[in-house]
Amino acid sequence: MGTTMMLVDDGTTQILIDAFITPAGLLDAALGRPVSTDPDAVDTALDKVGADRVRAIFISHSHHDHALDVAYIANRTGATVHGSPSTLNIARGGNVPEDRLALLDPEKSVSVGSFTVRTIASKHSPNPMGGEGATIDKPLLQPAPISAYKEGGTYDFLVAAPEKSMLFKGSANWIPGALGGVHADALFLGIGGLGRAEQGFSKDFLDATIGTVQPAIVIPTHWNDFFCPIHEGLPLQRKLIDNTPAAFDTVLARTKADGVDIGLLEAFASITIH
Repeated sequence: MGTTMMLVDDGTTQILIDAFITPAGLLDAALGRPVSTDPDAVDTALDKVGADRVRAIFISHSHHDHALDVAYIANRTGATVHGSPSTLNIARGGNVPEDRLALLDPEKSVSVGSFTVRTIASKHSPNPMGGEGATIDKPLLQPAPISAYKEGGTYDFLVAAPEKSMLFKGSANWIPGALGGVHADALFLGIGGLGRAEQGFSKDFLDATIGTVQPAIVIPTHWNDFFCPIHEGLPLQRKLIDNTPAAFDTVLARTKADGVDIGLLEAFASITIH
């Protein structure tokens, strides 16, 4: 659903990974203008994908392009929000009830319907907006500038169904050894910033992800221009922010070398994990 937002569905239960549909314009970001969730845009997108059985929302970190719409979506769906203390403060700012707020715990897996979700501590891509580890320390009310959406810690999610598993990695960085022993049939790999990364960083990142997890298929995420409204054909991120074609080339070369399939999902498209 754009950037790193994905709907996971086994036909009975649905899980959302990240919650960002409302476009915050580049000029709004540059000028520090307050932004708010656009209910019509969110409702249209959720209706289009049939998101009517969402039980849980897992937020990888608390920047606006991952968490802006979490409170509205949680209130619309009745889903539980799983996030860092910063993410939960975004939800509190939107009046999500406390009994539907759950703090992420890498030591404990969470059961949601037939899914089991494991949280894995990670790192944001280098030089994150607002600084690495910056937090949101009180309920964040909308409207608010996107600079108010601090990182708050970054996490990966291993979502396991009875027979297949998916790893959602929202940021192009890693904690050494964190994915040791982790296998997933599908790897949804955030590549934002990878197009401008040094070659050594890119190699180490792909070693730690594709090389370690050994998926059957890799689906790149976080490559579209998240300052544009979501539509059928997602535009590439602007060159002033990232060199997305170079990032694709880097990932494509690695998947080809490893004999791994690669898939590209456009807005509202879907993939079945066999």
